[in-house]
Amino acid sequence: MRCGSCLAIAAMPWLGAAVAAQSAPLALFRNFNQTFQIELPSNWRQVAPNEALTIAEHAAAPAELRRASPRLFYAVGPVDDWLAGRFDSAWLHVVEQDNEWVLDDDFAARLAEMWQQQGAATGSRNEVGDIERTTVGAQEHPVVTAVRRTWPKAPGRATKSLDVYAPTGGRQLTLSFTCWDEDYAHWEPEFRRWLRTFTCARKPRGEPALADRLWTPLLTGAIVAVVLWLVHKHLRRR
Repeated sequence: MRCGSCLAIAAMPWLGAAVAAQSAPLALFRNFNQTFQIELPSNWRQVAPNEALTIAEHAAAPAELRRASPRLFYAVGPVDDWLAGRFDSAWLHVVEQDNEWVLDDDFAARLAEMWQQQGAATGSRNEVGDIERTTVGAQEHPVVTAVRRTWPKAPGRATKSLDVYAPTGGRQLTLSFTCWDEDYAHWEPEFRRWLRTFTCARKPRGEPALADRLWTPLLTGAIVAVVLWLVHKHLRRR
């Protein structure tokens, strides 16, 4: 005879996954570009492109797990479970870009608009809130965080993410700690615990100062002036 509490746990697969994640030891994950590192559950790893194609064959697979480019966009999580068709755990989705974002005072509205446009392109709907500037990790690295809920095209399931936008050394990182919408309250403490271990290899460059913006055209102008002077001098000798 099974107890009522055991039956309740068996009926909630997310609870087993969340408890396992909380009790599992953490291991250091470092991306291929060597721009950041973070501690995640030890059974998590980055999905390979060929594995993403296999995962895409499962109808229940979230869209973020179906494609991967190792240095540009990819999911990190219990890949072996995904290959077996099990998607009850959370995951981390990472997007890496070449240029840091320059955020003005209207960054919250711009971020919401960006996700609205992305949803229009993919047929999904995104709702973004709790947008704020903050710092994370021992480095107190400056980031923007937001909470995003996504409703994909039917029959896809809604997800909820803690998004982290981190500039580093001229590159832009987006880390989305994601789970099924109904499981977010149980995963969020874990997301924030892992995020406290986040470090970047380089500090943000930030918006170019006026002196930096002027230096390149001034230097170019000086070089052009020297070349013209040499040409003029050569012609006079002739």
